[in-house]
Amino acid sequence: MVYCSMIKNGKKQNVVKTTTEMNIAAAVLNDTLREAEVHFRALQHANGRGTTESQYGDLERAWIEKVGAYNYVFDGE
Repeated sequence: MVYCSMIKNGKKQNVVKTTTEMNIAAAVLNDTLREAEVHFRALQHANGRGTTESQYGDLERAWIEKVGAYNYVFDGE
């Protein structure tokens, strides 16, 4: 089996394209909402896309579902 890797600026690159939904799902796994936002932005950028306010809203809703609304409101993340 032959594997092909892409190298850019001396670093191996992930050449598998992901969707915005996949990036939100990956970012939600972070411990804080802020970390999730930074991770999401990096994932979108890696796929040649920007981010929008509505996408950050989707990310926030998904993150709140993960931690629970009570924890989000009373523990502040």
